[in-house]
Amino acid sequence: MNEKKVVLIGKIGKCIKFSNFDINTGGDAPIIFYSSISRMNPNWDFYFIGPNDIKKMTKEQYEYLFPNKNVFSAFSRDNNTFELYEGIPKFFEDNNIVPDFGLFFNGMCGSSNRKNFNRKPDGTYCQILESFVGYAGPYIYTLDKLGTPFYLLSEDPRYITINARDLYNRERLVFSQTNGVFETAKHAKSETDPTTTTTKVNCIYSGIEKIFMMGLPADWKERIDIDRKLKSTHNKFIVLSNGHGCKKINHPDTNATRFDGYNEWILKNFKDTEYADTKIYGKWKDEYYEKYPQIEDKKLIDLQDEIANAKYSFVYSIIPGFVTVKAWEMITIGLLPFLHPEYDKDNLLKLPEFLYVKTPKELVERARYLDEHPDEYVALLNECVNRIRPSWLNGAALNNFIFGKIGEDLGFTYEKQQGVDSILDRFKKTIF
Repeated sequence: MNEKKVVLIGKIGKCIKFSNFDINTGGDAPIIFYSSISRMNPNWDFYFIGPNDIKKMTKEQYEYLFPNKNVFSAFSRDNNTFELYEGIPKFFEDNNIVPDFGLFFNGMCGSSNRKNFNRKPDGTYCQILESFVGYAGPYIYTLDKLGTPFYLLSEDPRYITINARDLYNRERLVFSQTNGVFETAKHAKSETDPTTTTTKVNCIYSGIEKIFMMGLPADWKERIDIDRKLKSTHNKFIVLSNGHGCKKINHPDTNATRFDGYNEWILKNFKDTEYADTKIYGKWKDEYYEKYPQIEDKKLIDLQDEIANAKYSFVYSIIPGFVTVKAWEMITIGLLPFLHPEYDKDNLLKLPEFLYVKTPKELVERARYLDEHPDEYVALLNECVNRIRPSWLNGAALNNFIFGKIGEDLGFTYEKQQGVDSILDRFKKTIF
């Protein structure tokens, strides 16, 4: 059995809410992940150091997610002054607890998150948005004060390293959806040295886009009705994507926005074809709903009939080169995901080559080919479904990879675990 560890956890920039837990609404990857790893590492203790409502859970809810009773909160409104958060590191000091490392989901924070730390050129303290004070500040302050080595899970390509000038205890490694070396934002050198520097951080592809698979129901394959899809004569494509404000994507060769990509590949490309009825479902600005009837605001839970009838989807990344949850998510709900040429350029997902399309014209041609050859469509869908490994579903692959790498970095040997059963149901509420 692995030596006992004390692990700090949470999502920077967000409150982890259990009281209204519903995986259907999205955004619950931290709950799935921390439930799974706490069950695979029963003799380790895990402490949330940011906002959460773990104390609001009933005993039944808590033991459902954390049956080993090894997940706690060092954060509370009682020990948080909302000025310096000194109660959080004090909690560990008072209880004689020394954290071994932290493992956090990265999210939105500001360049300044701690009050009375960063200064303007005139010597006055920087003003900070209250959302950053409340949801990022506790992490930034606690990690600086404790000096605990920590690691990031970056499932969103917009947030790779932590964008905080007031964090001088920097992340040691990022588990993400790409490989490379990223330079952090400028940050203070220490608590007493306000001069700034940057830190280079290694980022490694780790398959974290598969976290959601730990929450799939045992019969997820049986829920895919292939016969129904073969009989469908309309709405064969369905695209699930938010607009994210349609801001410019971070690409060196173009000023394209997310809408520009879908307009080129879906709206214009499918016009006057048998796929002209394709819908794009997600959160967009009102102007897009008004101008483009093909774009609608619907959640995944409300699209069960549409998904059951559809055969294909199209995946387009926020930032070229990064893979996301979307491709695998489409496969688990029975859709073949055609991939934009700037998505998964390094073939990290290792999906069938047929799904990697190079031009909008080729997208239409390949969909038509599968429509005309239903046996090949069925074979391709089954091939994609069967590429999902049991170790992705029970969490063993991700757990062992992450803690193996952390062990290498910190000098301890991690004994691989076998994984756990999924206790989270993706398609229905349970006791929450």
